[in-house]
Amino acid sequence: MEVPVLMHLGVDVREVVVEAGDHLVLASTTLFAAPGEVVAIMGPSGSGKTTLLACVGGTAVPTSGTVDVDGTRVSGLAPAARARFRREHVGLIFQDPELLDELTVGENVALQLIFSGVPRSEARKQAMTALDRVSLAHLVDSPIQHLSGGEAQRVAVARATVRRTAVILADEPTASLDATNARLVTDLLIDAARDQGSAVLLATHDADVAAACDRVVSLRGTRVDTVR
Repeated sequence: MEVPVLMHLGVDVREVVVEAGDHLVLASTTLFAAPGEVVAIMGPSGSGKTTLLACVGGTAVPTSGTVDVDGTRVSGLAPAARARFRREHVGLIFQDPELLDELTVGENVALQLIFSGVPRSEARKQAMTALDRVSLAHLVDSPIQHLSGGEAQRVAVARATVRRTAVILADEPTASLDATNARLVTDLLIDAARDQGSAVLLATHDADVAAACDRVVSLRGTRVDTVR
């Protein structure tokens, strides 16, 4: 059963705990990210950064606590409703760009729009706009195999921001990049948050990436600290 829409926008995580049997995967976590705000999530491996993003994106359900995204209680939705919400309201970026080799750059960016029923011509137009924002419109018809690592991750940013979403979840998006490309991708995510009013949760081990964000939240196994 779908839960009634609430009034809060952005991301509102309240006392979320995730357990797997007797193992504590994510200690009680509370955080908020406003529309247009970029929040870095830091912490050692195993502290629950990826699990937290999964709960916000609806691919995992917390053992206890609540997750609200743009006024919808995602943690209370049925599986099919969570999948639909994720498709329509969540942008995803991973350490690996996860682009489809059999498609062109533009087709990768447009694919989600087409799955959502947007006509192909309009989807291509929106994909071109998104690629232009990351300075890659000239590669719209290029094969994925011709991209550098930095270019591929910029295409992933374009795919995640091809339309306005309530939240962008970025899980170590710069971990495989050099310092120059890491800063470029971070700046593109910040620009997307500002331009589209999307909340961004960015999991990272990179202190320089975190320093560029509006706030830094540190997961430390048994507690959550707001660093700034």
